Amino acid sequence: MEKLLFNNFEIENDNVTYWDSYYAGTEISLEESSFCKFTKRFVSKNSLIIDIGCGSGRDSQSFAKSGFKVIGLDRSKEAIKKNLLSIKAIKEKFCLDIEFIQLDLKESVVIEELLKELFVDNNKKNIVIYLRFLLHSIDKNTEEELFSILSTHLPSGSLIAAEFRTIEDKGKSKIYDNHYRRFIKAEDLMNDLKSQYGFEELYFTKGTGLSVYKDEDPFLARIIARKL
Repeated sequence: MEKLLFNNFEIENDNVTYWDSYYAGTEISLEESSFCKFTKRFVSKNSLIIDIGCGSGRDSQSFAKSGFKVIGLDRSKEAIKKNLLSIKAIKEKFCLDIEFIQLDLKESVVIEELLKELFVDNNKKNIVIYLRFLLHSIDKNTEEELFSILSTHLPSGSLIAAEFRTIEDKGKSKIYDNHYRRFIKAEDLMNDLKSQYGFEELYFTKGTGLSVYKDEDPFLARIIARKL
């Protein structure tokens, strides 16, 4: 049974504790996700990938090994610590252009200033905002603040690549079921990106079979959207 969270304070504290504990005590495969492999079809060579909610860093590293510049952002100090240790030995050996930064999306002013700086410093690169399994882990207000910042500051032609759990996934069994999740109406999110935030749809699908993990086959949506 999923844990019920009744207020934002409880959600915030649950998430911080859960994910720091998870990354501190779990060895995670660094094989790229199926969504990472899928997203590469849409990404041009001269791109900066900003992996928000990078977690274990497996997709960040995969993008970097494919020749992209990558910035991985995550709220969990333990995740960032592990990522920095993981890339220390291979960054120079394989000439990877990759960084990891600990950052809380709740600090909207900080995230806005960082993203503005990254966009200016990389104004000759194509920007890709990569959001795998992030959106369902944050509340609606944080999602809206993030998309508002991206809408305001992302250069035209930039991409958002998102994979997330949908409302259809709510009743399905889960291997990890003791932390906060928000189940999203995918069509509503796609419509908001188009009508409120100035994006056009390049790709949209939802269903199962997209990211199978052991005995769990979640109901997910995938969105690729381009800034107008």
